[in-house]
Amino acid sequence: MDWGNQSRKLTGNSARWGVVKMPIPSIDKHNPMICLPLRTLFGWLQTLSPNKVKPSIRDRVIRYQNECDDVLWQYWAAETRQPTAQVIEPPRQARLLMVMDRGNVVSTQLVESDAVVVSRRQIPALLREPGYFSVAELKAIAETSLDKIAELAEYTEQRF
Repeated sequence: MDWGNQSRKLTGNSARWGVVKMPIPSIDKHNPMICLPLRTLFGWLQTLSPNKVKPSIRDRVIRYQNECDDVLWQYWAAETRQPTAQVIEPPRQARLLMVMDRGNVVSTQLVESDAVVVSRRQIPALLREPGYFSVAELKAIAETSLDKIAELAEYTEQRF
């Protein structure tokens, strides 16, 4: 590592690194030393070029920088808590439900292959149709309907 370049980097932006030149007693009187706060040392180590350090410590510098990258990523990713997008295989075959109003498509959505589109007034007749729904499906419909009735009853009581 060329200390001259590192010295220029640190003193060139001393506000960023918090650099102070300090005379340190040594064999040949007082040599000025560049000092930086411990809290900025780790950031400065991130700026080292692994190709410009001794081969004997190169792998350690690379490993350190990779670990710093991971820690920073974990910190900032935790701030957003955004799940990473997952790649989903597109279906080989799909059904598309298009809702139209006066000849214009107002919305579209993918629907499962066993989906059926019915109007609200057809639902009671379909529920009476033998074999149209399984027992489990009828039970789920009944539970959902009872939950909705209870919600509406509670809402109505609160309003009046």
